[in-house]
Amino acid sequence: MIVGEASAKVAVSPREVFEFVLDLDRYRQADHKIGRVGPVNRGGSGGTAVFSGRIGGLPGPSGTYPFTLTPTSLRFRSAIAGPARWFLDFEGSFECEETGDGTVVVHREVFAFKRPWRWFLDPLLRKWLENDTAHEMVRFKDLVEGGEGGIPGSSQP
Repeated sequence: MIVGEASAKVAVSPREVFEFVLDLDRYRQADHKIGRVGPVNRGGSGGTAVFSGRIGGLPGPSGTYPFTLTPTSLRFRSAIAGPARWFLDFEGSFECEETGDGTVVVHREVFAFKRPWRWFLDPLLRKWLENDTAHEMVRFKDLVEGGEGGIPGSSQP
């Protein structure tokens, strides 16, 4: 199992954070682990999102990922359909806490690769996921607050 976690304080509400993240075509500007995006279906306090991943810059399998939404959190779980469900177990979350001067967003991603990929990919991708999640939150802050995105001095959009 590998974990990436990072946080950012943003000048928008938790609702705006979640609306931005659930617009996966826009959010993939911050999260370069998202490949092709399919439909996002919402109903009540949850729904599903179809997308393929990019792991370490390489295309990954697609899946249908269920999510739940509360006033302070958005949580994605492992794919329930598509080839991704045979490749890895996944948890992704955005926890928001409103403060007097913005919203603190803690983003966490957990990848648990299934056999036979686990023994090879866990050590190979551990640092990558930690670094990628930190860079993602820098891009996220800029984008959700209306900026152009990217990391100063980086070639990444």
